[in-house]
Amino acid sequence: MRSLVDGLGLSFGLPDQPEDEDYRRILSGRRNLRIEAEETLDPDSLVSIKDFTNFGEFSGSGWVSGIASPTTARLEFVLPLAGDYRVKAVIRLPDHVIRLDGKEFSVSGENLFTPVDLGILPLDAGMLEVELRLPPNGAIDYLEFQAVDLPEIAPIGGWQPDRPLGRVDLAVTALQALGVDHLLPRAAPDLALEAENAEDPGGATVVTTRYLGAPSGGRWLRATTTNAEVLLSFSITHPAFYRIDLIGAGSLPAGVRINEGRQRDIAWPSYLAPASAGGVYLERGRHQLKVLLPPGSGFDLVHLRGLRSRPEDLASLAGMGGFPEVPHVAELDALLALLAALGPLP
Repeated sequence: MRSLVDGLGLSFGLPDQPEDEDYRRILSGRRNLRIEAEETLDPDSLVSIKDFTNFGEFSGSGWVSGIASPTTARLEFVLPLAGDYRVKAVIRLPDHVIRLDGKEFSVSGENLFTPVDLGILPLDAGMLEVELRLPPNGAIDYLEFQAVDLPEIAPIGGWQPDRPLGRVDLAVTALQALGVDHLLPRAAPDLALEAENAEDPGGATVVTTRYLGAPSGGRWLRATTTNAEVLLSFSITHPAFYRIDLIGAGSLPAGVRINEGRQRDIAWPSYLAPASAGGVYLERGRHQLKVLLPPGSGFDLVHLRGLRSRPEDLASLAGMGGFPEVPHVAELDALLALLAALGPLP
């Protein structure tokens, strides 16, 4: 786990004295971060921390309040992963100035806590400092950084630092780091989910429109003039990797989320056609699939295509067929060198 972060060039997103959870956070690929002002405040800032709700509900244990005259506060925190982030803040009162990554943003709130949008910023991983110039009695609750999640890299069952690393662990994490787990050979059984049978259409409506293509069963789901979040439940009897394919139509990208995993973007043409949302490992049991549809988009069918997931299949695709069950350090070093040569994650 630690060597993989270093080998992929992702160690800039670690704090000075990282714990196991810091490595897990990077390899999770999640790029949705809420920075609580009271937790990241420079103690030399001439402000106070308050926790009453006179100005609305707040996030975390409190909020940062200015004084009777203009003052400056600084927040410091580590951004685990680089990316193009949409940055938002929750502030109180007009005439705040937020300085981040060499750029200044003049933003204003109301008397109650008010969300404001700073736009999209390309940010590098590592230590970030935010300078806040607060008006008299101004306040900030938190900053939020949102970017598209990266693919998760983790062994089946997650990282378990107290368990020996096995060949399958190396194979799975290598395939995920390379983004090729969906290229495993096909294997039965497949599972088909009809969109119109969703337990919760989430604002989408069942349509019989055929001029965009012939839907399976004669019906499909389509969002109207607003976003829709469709929920389908299904059961898996054969734990394995599955490739997620959806037949849909739409001019804007849709999102797909399995259980509480990362959102995967998927794009269709303007007519009903298949597209893939990549691969995922599914354990035996009940699962949920959410399809996030922008206005006018829709889908007809979800195919969960079973992939061969025996240890020898995983090792073969990763080019590790000769590895023993418990790899030697030299073999681990060779794999990490290969992944490093192919470059860090985008």
